[in-house]
Amino acid sequence: MAADEFLPTKLISIEYSFEKSSFLEVFHDEPSQRIIAQFVRHIVNHSPEKRVEQTETVDGSNQVTKIVRLGLASLGAFLQSNVTGPVLESYSAVEDAFVSEFVKARSSDESSNGGAETSVVSFRRLCLRSLDVDGVSPYPYIPHIELFCFSRFIFTSGIILPTELPEIWSDTRQSLSLHLSWTRLRIHLWHYKLIAQPSLSAGSLFTKTGRWTDVPTLQELIEKSLLEAETSIAGPAEAAQDLEQFQWPHESRIQFRLEEASCHILLGTEAKARQALQVATELSGFSYVLSGALGKRTRFQEKNVSQLVVLAKSLARSPSAPSEQHVADATPVALPLNDDTLLENITFENNHFNKPLSDLPTELQGIKPDDQPQLRPEDHIILLTEATIRDTFSPADSLTSEEILPFALRVIEDKSANWQVYTQALLVRSRIELNRSRTVERAVLQTQALVDQIIVDTQGPTNSTGSSRSDQNESRAESNIPTIQVTPDDQPGHFTNPQKPRSFLPAPKSTESASPQERLRYVNALSSPPRWHLESELAYAWTTVGSLVSALEIFKRLRLWAEVALCLASSAASDDQDGRGSGGEEKARAVVRWRLFRRTSDVNDPTELRDDSNLDDAEVDVSSLRAADFYGPERSPPPPNAPRLFCILGDIENDPQHYQRAWEISNRRFARAQRSLGEFYLRKQEWEAARDAYLHAVGVNRLNPEMWSRLGDIELRLGNFPDAAEAFQRAISTANNISGGEDTRTWSNLGTALLSWSRQIISEKKHQQDKLKNDETANWDDMASTKRAAEFGKSAHKLLQESLAAFKRGATLADSNWRIWDNVITLAASLSPNPDLDDVVLGVRNVIRIRNTEEALDLDILTLLVREATKTPVPSDTEGGEIYAPARGTIESKIVTLFENDIVPLITTNSECWALVSRLRAWRRDWTGALDAAEKAWRTAVGGVGSDLSAFNGDQSQQGSWLTEPNAWDTVIQRTSELVAAYENYGSRVGSIGSRWKGKARSAVRSVMGKAKESWEGDSRWQTLSDMMQDLKL
Repeated sequence: MAADEFLPTKLISIEYSFEKSSFLEVFHDEPSQRIIAQFVRHIVNHSPEKRVEQTETVDGSNQVTKIVRLGLASLGAFLQSNVTGPVLESYSAVEDAFVSEFVKARSSDESSNGGAETSVVSFRRLCLRSLDVDGVSPYPYIPHIELFCFSRFIFTSGIILPTELPEIWSDTRQSLSLHLSWTRLRIHLWHYKLIAQPSLSAGSLFTKTGRWTDVPTLQELIEKSLLEAETSIAGPAEAAQDLEQFQWPHESRIQFRLEEASCHILLGTEAKARQALQVATELSGFSYVLSGALGKRTRFQEKNVSQLVVLAKSLARSPSAPSEQHVADATPVALPLNDDTLLENITFENNHFNKPLSDLPTELQGIKPDDQPQLRPEDHIILLTEATIRDTFSPADSLTSEEILPFALRVIEDKSANWQVYTQALLVRSRIELNRSRTVERAVLQTQALVDQIIVDTQGPTNSTGSSRSDQNESRAESNIPTIQVTPDDQPGHFTNPQKPRSFLPAPKSTESASPQERLRYVNALSSPPRWHLESELAYAWTTVGSLVSALEIFKRLRLWAEVALCLASSAASDDQDGRGSGGEEKARAVVRWRLFRRTSDVNDPTELRDDSNLDDAEVDVSSLRAADFYGPERSPPPPNAPRLFCILGDIENDPQHYQRAWEISNRRFARAQRSLGEFYLRKQEWEAARDAYLHAVGVNRLNPEMWSRLGDIELRLGNFPDAAEAFQRAISTANNISGGEDTRTWSNLGTALLSWSRQIISEKKHQQDKLKNDETANWDDMASTKRAAEFGKSAHKLLQESLAAFKRGATLADSNWRIWDNVITLAASLSPNPDLDDVVLGVRNVIRIRNTEEALDLDILTLLVREATKTPVPSDTEGGEIYAPARGTIESKIVTLFENDIVPLITTNSECWALVSRLRAWRRDWTGALDAAEKAWRTAVGGVGSDLSAFNGDQSQQGSWLTEPNAWDTVIQRTSELVAAYENYGSRVGSIGSRWKGKARSAVRSVMGKAKESWEGDSRWQTLSDMMQDLKL
C-alpha cells in the first residue's frame, strides 16, 4: 500500500483491527524485527555513553499499514500495562527481541557481559534517558518503557514515517503525515504525562500537576502538534468542500475535541478547554444542564429541599462505528456509602417534574432525575470533562464540590458505561468526597480500590511462561512490605506467588473485567492518570485522614525519593528519638544525599568507586540513613531527576552550589534551578545576582507567568522600570487562568512600573534642559529610559495612560482593594493637560463602596471634581425656579450623582465636604439645598451636625477644639463667613427664610462670638466677625 492512499478511514480500521487480537501479535513478523533493530540502534546512538553510527534505514518498500499498526500496537500495549490494565500477557518474547538487538548493538562494549538482566536494565535506562526534557526526567520505574519509546520513534522521529505536513492541504502524496498528526499529538501528550511529577499537596490531582511541570520545550511541541492535528481533523478554512474523502468520521471529530479539551486542562488553559468542550458538545448534539430538584439526602429528612442534579440526554442516532455498537458489560466496583445518616442516593420528588419547566432546554423537559435515559460514551466523557474543568480551575471550596459531584454521579448511575469512563467517574467522585467528613472513608477506600485494580491488573505476574523477568525484578521492590493474601475457597492451604501484588478487595474474575481494547477505547479523551500518579493521589487521600505514614510508605514503594524527602521534611515518623515529628528535615536530607552522593567511606576506597547505576535502592531502609554518611563523590551517572533532587537539597541545606549543580546537570535547561537560586539571592538582598538568575530562568521557560512576575519585581526594586514593565507584560500575556492569568498584584505592579518609567522620562528631559541652559553638552547616554520609550514609540503621556489602564484592570480584578482604586484616582487626576474625570469618579465611587466611611473622602479630589463641574455655565434658558439637572451621561451628571448619592450620606464631621456640597448645589441653582449644606458645614465646624445655633451649654470640652487651636478657629471663621454669604445670596430665594435672612445670619455670628470671646477676643480674626456684625445691622 502506498502512502498516497492513506486516509483517515484506513487509520481507524487499523485501530479497530486490535478488537479481537493482542497488541503483541504484530511484533513477531520480520518487518517488525527490522524496525526494532532500527529503533535500538537509534537509542544507543543517542545515548551519551556510546555513539554508534546508524547504518541501516527503513526500506521504502515496507508497507505503511504494517508500520502504523506496529506503532499503534506498541502504544496500546504500553498504556495497557501502565494505565488501564489488564495484565500484558506473553511479553517475554517481545522483550527478548529488544534485548537481543540491544546486545548486538553493544557487542563491543564489555559492560554487556552481565547477562540478560543487565541488558534489560541498561536498555530501559537508555530509553528513559531519551525522554528527558529540559532537565526533567520521567518516572524512572515505568514498566515496559521501551514500548512507548518504540511508538514514539516510529511516529515522531521522522526516520520511519514522515512528520512534515504538506504545503498544500490537498496534496495526497503527503496525506500520511497529515493524518498521523493526531497520533503524534497523543504521543507527545503521554510524554508530558510521564514527565509530570506527582506531589503531596492539593496539586497531587493529576490534572493540576501539569501547571507545575517545567518543560516548555515539550509544551511548545504539544501546542504545535495540536494545530497540525486540528488541520487534519477539521481542515483549513480555505479547503475545498469536495475533499470529503479526507474528512474524519463524525465520531472521530467528537473524540478529537474531547482530547483537545483534556490537553488544555493538562496545560492549564481553561478558556481553550471550555471552548473545545463546547465544540464537542455541539458536534455530539448532547444536551445537559446542572439544575435543581426537590429531594431528600438524609435518612431523617422529612421535607424535600432543593438538590443539585445533572439532567442529560444524548442525541438519538443509529450507531455507525464499531465502538458504538458495543455495549459495555463490565464495570469496576463502586463501593457503597454505608452511612447511618446519608442516603446512598438522593431520593427525588418526581411529582415536581411532571410539570414542564420553562428554564430547561426542550430536549430535557419531562426527564426525571432518578430515571434518565442511557447516554453515549462520548457524552459520558463530556460530563466528566466538565467536572474535571471545574475541579481543576475552580477554588477548592464546598460550593465547587457541590457543583462537580452531580456530573460524576450522572455517569455512575447510568445503566452501562465504558470500563475506563466508569473508573474515571469513580475517581472524580472520590476526589470530591475527600472533603466531607461523612464520605471521606468511602473516598479513601474507593481510591484504594481503583489503585488496586490498576496495580493488580497491570503489575501482577501471571502463571504462564510469558511472565516478564523485568516484572519480577520490579516487584522485588515490594517484597518487604507485609501483605494480606486472599486464597480461593477451594484451596484453603494454597498460597500463590508472594511477589504478586494483592488488592484490598478480591480481584475480579475474567468475566467481570473488560478487555484491553474496551478499556483503551477512550483513554486519550479522559484525564486518566498513570498508575504511579494514581498511587500518589491515594497517598494524598491518606493524608486527608491524618495518615502521613501511609502516604510515606506509598512513596517508598513507588521509589519516588523526591516525594519521600518532601514528605519526611513535612513530618517525621512517630518513633523519632527526639520526640514525635522531630528530625524530619534531617531524614529528608539523608534520603536526597543518598540518591545523589556515594558514601563518605568510598572516597578512600578506590574499589568502591564503581558505577552506581544498578543500585538496588528498593532494598535500602531509608529510615536508617544518615546524611553525614553521604558526602562522597557524586554518583555516576546521576540518578533520574537529579536536577530536582539537587534543588530539594539546596532548599534543605540553603546552599546555592546545589542549585548551580542542578543547572549544569540539566544542560542549562532546568528553570527551577535558577528560580531557586534567584530566591536564595533575594533572601540575601543581592538584587543583581537574583536578577541574573531569573533572567536565565525565563530564558529557558518563557511560558511561566510566575517567574516573569518575579523578575519584574526585581527590576522594579533595582529601578529598571522599562525592563520591569516588559517583565510584567510578559507575565500577563503568558498567564492562562480565567482572568487571563493576570492577578491584581501583577497589574498593579505593571501600573507602578509604567508610572515610574514616565516620571523617569520627565526627569531625564528636565535634566537635559538644565544642562543646555547652563551651556553644558547634553549627554544622550544619560537618557536610557527616554531612548527605550522611543524604541516602542511611546511618550511619557502615553505611558501614563497605559499605567492608568493597568491600575484599572488590577482594581477590577480585586474590587475589594481600595488602595488600588486610590492609585487609579491619583493617576487619573494627575493627567495633563486634562485629568480623566470619568476614571476619577469611578475610583471615588469604588473607594466609598469598599470603605464606606467618611475617612475615605479625599478633599483634594472632591475639590477638583467640584471645580471641573462648576466650570461649565448653566444654560441661560433654565427657568428661574427650576433646579438644573445636567444631561445624563455627562461628567457633570456623574459628579452630581456621586455627591448626592454616595458622598452626602457619609458626611458627619467634615465641614469642608459640606461646603463643597453647598457650592455644587448653588451651581445647580438648588438654593434650598445649598443653604442647607452651608448650615450643616457651619454646624459641623462649630459643634456638630444637627445642633441648634445656641446649643452650646458653656462646657468648653463640648464646644470643640476650635476654642484652643488656631487652625480649627480659622475653619470656624471660614464656615461662618460662607454661611453669612449663603444667607445673603440664597436666603431671599428660599421661601422659609425670605427677608429674615439677616436675622439668622446675625444669630450665627453672635453665637460664635459669644463662645469665642474668652479665647479669641482681640485676635485679627475676631475683627472679621465684628465686621460681619457691622454689615448685618438693620
